[in-house]
Amino acid sequence: MHETPRPEDTKSRTGDKWAPLLGFLTLILLFATLSSVLLRQHLAIWICLVLGITSLTAFVILKRQVIFRFFVSRQVRYGTNVGVTVLLVTGIAVIANVIVVQRFDTSADWTGDKIYTLSDQTKKILHGLDREVKVLAFFSLNPDNDQIGRERQRATYLLEMYQRETDKLTVEFVDPYSGAMQSQEYEIQFDGTTVFESGSVRERIRTVGEQEFTSAILKVIRDELVKIYFLTGHEEQAIDDFDQNRGYSQTKEELEKQNYRVETLSLATQPEVPADCAALVIPGPKAPMLAHEVNAISKYLDKNGKMLLMLDPSLNSPKDPNQGLVDLMSRWGVTIGNDLVFDRIRPAFFLVGGSRPEAPTPIAFEFHQITQHVNRQVTFQLARSVTPKTNAGDNLNVNSLVKTTDEIGGSWGETKRQADGTFETDLSYTEGEDTPPPVSLAVAIQREGGESNTGDAPSADTSEANRTRIVVVGDSDFAGNFFFYGTGGGDFFLNAVNWLTLEEDLIAIRPVDPTERSLRLMTPHEKAFVQLTSIFLIPLIIFLIGVGVWWRRR
Repeated sequence: MHETPRPEDTKSRTGDKWAPLLGFLTLILLFATLSSVLLRQHLAIWICLVLGITSLTAFVILKRQVIFRFFVSRQVRYGTNVGVTVLLVTGIAVIANVIVVQRFDTSADWTGDKIYTLSDQTKKILHGLDREVKVLAFFSLNPDNDQIGRERQRATYLLEMYQRETDKLTVEFVDPYSGAMQSQEYEIQFDGTTVFESGSVRERIRTVGEQEFTSAILKVIRDELVKIYFLTGHEEQAIDDFDQNRGYSQTKEELEKQNYRVETLSLATQPEVPADCAALVIPGPKAPMLAHEVNAISKYLDKNGKMLLMLDPSLNSPKDPNQGLVDLMSRWGVTIGNDLVFDRIRPAFFLVGGSRPEAPTPIAFEFHQITQHVNRQVTFQLARSVTPKTNAGDNLNVNSLVKTTDEIGGSWGETKRQADGTFETDLSYTEGEDTPPPVSLAVAIQREGGESNTGDAPSADTSEANRTRIVVVGDSDFAGNFFFYGTGGGDFFLNAVNWLTLEEDLIAIRPVDPTERSLRLMTPHEKAFVQLTSIFLIPLIIFLIGVGVWWRRR
């Protein structure tokens, strides 16, 4: 006799028949729901989600006994124990990290070059802060170029290191576009500007680095403003001239933003350079100086003075109206040529009036602290050569800052003049007469010892922070209103002033240059071995282990 099938068996066979189909349908509907979410098809999301839940519910009902036996099985109990253990360990680790972060906010720099460690000078300054310093970093969240994004990351971890050393520093990152009101309040013109503020004193920095940030902190907590004097009385560039093509009003404004006190000086009425002069700026004099004025400048330099001298070429006469200053700089290891520099390889793109299209516009500079962060081209509209002497003297360190291209005929210093004193209109290089390329346009001078270069008695103080420093540039237009913001002329000028006036302990802070650690290239045999090992050998070993475990259990 045939045994009548029980209802439970009939239901079991029905479940075995339809459950796999419902499970497969549930998976399909799940992937359809995820696809609808990615495609933002809201109606399809709800339809697939409802159908998926329905098929999953039916699958669970049909396979409820199998599912129940699975959850009460020994494997699930072991798995549950392991899961609970993992959660407990993770919770303990999270709690321990929270306690450490709140009570022991510290970090360790394990890099070989200590690139995440502040210098001792910076730590000393931060530990000695006696007033609050507010930092606002204006970096776009969606920058136009990757450089701003990298600078934001550098500023973030650098300022975090600063905050670990002192509780006097508060930091806030502001998007200059969404935070337009704050950008206008702090006069932000460029994305990537960092503002340091203490009381009513503000300092704006456009580069990210320890030296720049520490310098800004020192400037905003300084009680006395550093004085910069501009020489007048010889038809120099005027700091109160707002003419957009030639004035120096923007130069004065930017210096005041950097917490310098800018004043004028007339040596015709004052016998010597004031003792509180941190730097003397002579911006393109056109009329000759009297002998006692040149002598006053000479005495100032001999007493560890700081000077930025900008001399334009004599265009209409072979007689140089600034011969007194030319002779003075010769004693300081610099030769200033009576020529007019041309550069056909890097010509000027910004023209004023009848300016020459062959005006040198270098974008690459000689290595120096002044030129380190000049990232844009500088146009020297009317320039003369300024060259270091080969026999400047053992106590003088004279370095060229800017040079033209070195191609013969591509750049040179024109010396030939016409009968009326103006330069020849036939623009061509004459070997043996004209200044050969590359033509130096600016130099930086530092006296290393206490020996006088003018014959007067040297100053007794020849310490590291009290050395004569001079910057000589063969042009004064590069820092005028027309070129100050439109080119790198403003950066070049401000960097020169900062180099002349900055405290010596800040100059000693150097960015860390990480040691290059590159791996050697693999040979073809080594490449083949790595490929075979990763693609075939390791998977084969895992497969054989799995087969062995399966065979043993069976």
